[in-house]
Amino acid sequence: MRNKELEKIISFVCNSSIDVIMVAIEEDKMEKEFPYAIACSNLMCELKKKNIMVDFNDVFNDDIMEKIVREVNNFLVR
Repeated sequence: MRNKELEKIISFVCNSSIDVIMVAIEEDKMEKEFPYAIACSNLMCELKKKNIMVDFNDVFNDDIMEKIVREVNNFLVR
């Protein structure tokens, strides 16, 4: 379930490179490159476990979204 939420978050940021980014995040070495994206997906998974359905836009403010965009952009620039 965590990967599904993470994929939704990444697709919100950039739809074209989801597969590449997901593979990178799933590697242990890359988890530290995406702390905001992973933390957000963990929170959303925990809420879903408690039957609290939320949308990414409803839970996180623009500042968090910008940080996730920055994480993805930094990764893609390499």
